[in-house]
Amino acid sequence: MICGVTNHGGPATKRSGRIAFWVLAGLCVLVAVVGLTIAASTARLFDVPSDSMANTIRPGDEIAVTDGTHVQRGDVIVEQQLSDVSAYVIRRVIGLPGDHVACCDGAGRITVNGLALNESYLYSRDGPSPFGKFAVTVPAGRLWLMGDHRSMALDSRQVGPLAVHVIGRVFVIFRRGHAIFVRTPRTFVTDGLAPGSERIPAALIGIVLSLAATFLFLMLIALGMIRLIIRRRRQTAGGTPSPGVADTPGAWQPGR
Repeated sequence: MICGVTNHGGPATKRSGRIAFWVLAGLCVLVAVVGLTIAASTARLFDVPSDSMANTIRPGDEIAVTDGTHVQRGDVIVEQQLSDVSAYVIRRVIGLPGDHVACCDGAGRITVNGLALNESYLYSRDGPSPFGKFAVTVPAGRLWLMGDHRSMALDSRQVGPLAVHVIGRVFVIFRRGHAIFVRTPRTFVTDGLAPGSERIPAALIGIVLSLAATFLFLMLIALGMIRLIIRRRRQTAGGTPSPGVADTPGAWQPGR
């Protein structure tokens, strides 16, 4: 009887495996680079020195802002005054052009188009408008903007509807090593003042793609190393001669 051994992969199989490995690794690197490029080109980082948006955004926080001028009620935005484009200001959008914004109703709440806001994001010791009442219809090209720390913020209550250049919407806050994602306050969604679906910024999609591609690349590297170790062990085992039947003392051999 002739005993055979199994071929665990010839040159063609090994070559195909290497090609597949490098193609997948190249794709992972490409996707990671594209993801980082998207994030870098569609988002900006800002340091926050003031407490006009506390406790939502505190002094010392870093914020990521997605580029774009399209905003909706409830958004926290970074903007520049048209009269002073050298300064960046963070405020929350309360009213859009055409909205009637007033303070306050019988329960002391700000209303937008007659709908009361339950502003859970306000600074804990602040009321909706410590500086008095107002009733304004926002003109075209302007926004009604307010800080969350109402007793400290300089906003539309003092200067009226603002004509601003919108830099973008804040979508994440970095605080002491933690990332806090900024969502549309529930009161705006419940009142029908903002859509219920969350907008996912392109920068966040880019970051997720980059992280996923990096993870897959590391997995490929790990699998490649494991496969290399197994192959070397097989080669080492195959190079050591095994004792045959003829080498066994006392065994019968033909011709004896």
